[in-house]
Amino acid sequence: MKKSNIPNFLIEAFYEGRFKDNIFIVKAGGKIIEDQKSLDNLLSNIRDLTLRGIKVLLVYGHGRAVDEKLKSSKIEVKKIKGRRVTDAATLAVIQEVVGGLLSMNVNSSMARNNLPGLCLGTVPADWMNVELRPKHPVDFGFVGDIKDVEAGTVLRLFKMTNFIACSCLGVTAEGQVCNINADTVATQFAVGLKAHKLVFLSDVDGVIVAGKVADVLTVKEIPGLIKKSIVKDGMQVKLESCTAALLSGVRRIHLINGLRKDALRKEIFESKGHGTMIIQDSERDVNAREIEVQQALERHSKRKKRAK
Repeated sequence: MKKSNIPNFLIEAFYEGRFKDNIFIVKAGGKIIEDQKSLDNLLSNIRDLTLRGIKVLLVYGHGRAVDEKLKSSKIEVKKIKGRRVTDAATLAVIQEVVGGLLSMNVNSSMARNNLPGLCLGTVPADWMNVELRPKHPVDFGFVGDIKDVEAGTVLRLFKMTNFIACSCLGVTAEGQVCNINADTVATQFAVGLKAHKLVFLSDVDGVIVAGKVADVLTVKEIPGLIKKSIVKDGMQVKLESCTAALLSGVRRIHLINGLRKDALRKEIFESKGHGTMIIQDSERDVNAREIEVQQALERHSKRKKRAK
């Protein structure tokens, strides 16, 4: 069989040249963090990224786990347009679930997957300037708004490790713990740290348009999807966060199903992932050329396997 003229070192150089020393922000929903199989698979994928020199900040949410605990405690679940209203009783439950169950899940999975790094129960106060949201026009209770990110503090820590995990709980300068939408935390980190990629992992495959998952969406398409109610509630909040991140300098955003095996690895290292990628309109041609290169490398890899 005729051998390919693409040397192996060029294949490795292609991936390392694109990603080494870059920062990826990965947000995982509570459903993934609760499930040991899904969490182990995610952290195994993240370990692969860190071994390639990629620095990963994992932000973990708590949606379903907190909802179930609130219901079992007979505390009303309150949300407005997909955003949680956090009164004192709700905040106490969030702290219990996040600081207990979910934080321990992440730490345990890091050990099982031999993934060195740090797991934090809250975003440290010196990482973000957080203030309680104003009570008007809507009183969201103990919900924080992020004013800015202290990038230097986080970047100094990334000089010592390639992996950091933290929850979406924040702390104000006065020491008040507050709940922050996990998508917002991840987005603000992506903007503040000038991340190469922002990845949202949930229990859905991506953005559904005309009955199927959209492979690629651009910023200009998002307002129309929201206006036509093709996306709404939690997905609307997510796409609004995506728009803000892209307009502030984040290059690529991926929405994928974190319950699928090796979803993160496939989305990053294969020419066609299983989710939705969101980019600026100006990135369409660049993305198309990158896909061509990746597909050529994939064909080479398949030929090499058949030749053995």
